Amino acid sequence: MLDGRTVSLVMPCRNEAAFLEDLISEVPEFFDEVICVSNKSTDNTVEVGRRIESNEPRFKLLQDNRTADGIGYGFAHMTGINAASGDVIVCADSDGTYPVEDVPQLWHTMREIGVTFTSCTRYPDRGIPFKLQFGVKILNIEIALLYGLRIHDSLSGMWIFTKDVKSRLHLTEGDWNLSPQIKLNAYELLGPKFKELKITQKMRYGETKQSYLKTGLKHLLWIATNRFVKRSNVQPCD
Repeated sequence: MLDGRTVSLVMPCRNEAAFLEDLISEVPEFFDEVICVSNKSTDNTVEVGRRIESNEPRFKLLQDNRTADGIGYGFAHMTGINAASGDVIVCADSDGTYPVEDVPQLWHTMREIGVTFTSCTRYPDRGIPFKLQFGVKILNIEIALLYGLRIHDSLSGMWIFTKDVKSRLHLTEGDWNLSPQIKLNAYELLGPKFKELKITQKMRYGETKQSYLKTGLKHLLWIATNRFVKRSNVQPCD
């Protein structure tokens, strides 16, 4: 718990069987609930998850095998967020790169400045390869020009927000575009109660599942299209 509030951790995963037990063993005790959502795993991720469930009361393994062009990152997140019961919801990729242990400090800052949604920025960070930083910077500039939002990390996979926000985020993107969508929707919804806070990325478990160039081009197109498409038919995520 944090300041008397229950905390849920939501993590999408695909083929993380080799690392899942180690990852869950490192989740701090202040998390009351840990929800891992397997998406189209072809290894024994689900079997490992069921084993963890039997030994770890906080842990829940869910499955959502929907995909958009083979990617189900967004669908997994939406399923996990819908299932989360905590007063505070933390989302982080299941590759171990995001410092979920820093949530109490981040939450304290959020309360101090009156923020209800934080996107955790990895940048600037000289340790991250230049080509990745450059690609994110291009997307950041596009977002600033089209939406008026100045952001350092348009593709961060770690977010912290209060339970009352989740039903109003209007999440729809089942693939990697869930990452920019959740930030843009939160900014549109919350204005000054949306803020980035700095984190330091850690070493990854396993290999990335993204093709950076292909994914980056899709983000570029989606960010532009989303700016001009009416969203009257979007359904809330809860």
